[in-house]
Amino acid sequence: MSKLISIIALLVVLASCTSAQPIKKLTHQQAIEAMMSDTLIVLVDVRTPQEFNEGHVSGAINIPLDTIETSFETQFEDKNVRLFIICRSGNRSAQAASILQRLGYTDITDIGGILNWPQPLVQP
Repeated sequence: MSKLISIIALLVVLASCTSAQPIKKLTHQQAIEAMMSDTLIVLVDVRTPQEFNEGHVSGAINIPLDTIETSFETQFEDKNVRLFIICRSGNRSAQAASILQRLGYTDITDIGGILNWPQPLVQP
């Protein structure tokens, strides 16, 4: 009986170690449709401020990749906030999504880069 309890305890520990959900991905069109139907989605552009000011997706906020670890939690205390992450080509958005997952955020979607974004970009 004690062996059975030990095995169950080990399985519980192992299951908790692998509880991180895979980071979701959406196409641009799927992301646009989701953002139109859910106004609580936070669209985070992780490019540099200069890149962001050259043109960005409407409604996006700029939090550069190199500041994610130090500033994100002060801006978004709710770890269950629905996050869509975007960059130029998809590389930095994937990096940022991994960092946010490590920080404990639970609803992260990597929507890649804006290179082929199907809508006009906003320019200040």
